[in-house]
Amino acid sequence: MRFESKETVTGRVRGTDEWIEYRAILRVEDSGKNPVSLELAFVPPHPFVVNMPERKSLKAESIAKVFSGLVRFLDEYDVEFEC
Repeated sequence: MRFESKETVTGRVRGTDEWIEYRAILRVEDSGKNPVSLELAFVPPHPFVVNMPERKSLKAESIAKVFSGLVRFLDEYDVEFEC
């Protein structure tokens, strides 16, 4: 069995009024070492203070761990994840 959903990931650059946005596809497979993946594609424009990667792929054993990785990824660029 396979589950797939389209998601929008937004965040605010700390200390500014600038926002970032990624279009994402969340996939959950029924087997494998890391059956959960989140594929991110950046939606321009780039914030003035940081140049975000155009694409990012995250894989993990659970949805919670994928989103934990997402928070860490955004934190590297001083971006606060918005739910």
